[in-house]
Amino acid sequence: MTLHISSMIPDRALDESTLFKAITKVAIDWAGFMNQPIQNKLPILNIVFLLPSRLEKADFEGLRLHSFEKDTQTLRIEAAVPAKMLESAHAERYVIAILLDAIDAAGEFFTEQRILFDAPAHLALVAAMQPQQQNAIH
Repeated sequence: MTLHISSMIPDRALDESTLFKAITKVAIDWAGFMNQPIQNKLPILNIVFLLPSRLEKADFEGLRLHSFEKDTQTLRIEAAVPAKMLESAHAERYVIAILLDAIDAAGEFFTEQRILFDAPAHLALVAAMQPQQQNAIH
């Protein structure tokens, strides 16, 4: 499975938020795994972080399966980011936690669809990116 990380930003001022910087850092770190054979196989998991603004925010909480395109074998999972995470000291751990949850959800989805998917291999790669300090996320 190939994993893609992206975000939807309703306000360009959010480009400077701690969370957006964490998403960018994790995506760059993840790009370092592009030479891994597991990262060059179908299916594709696209995780989209939906950042909130004063005028716009997701109409759900947590994760949701947005869509699946059979022809490209691409599953899109969206993560509704709570406003309190925008400037949180725990932003990077939050992003990684979302990746782990999304891979787990994708594993269930692909199993139901009878599509081969190596969730443990991707979970191991994401776990290798964990920040050293393990505080609770609030």
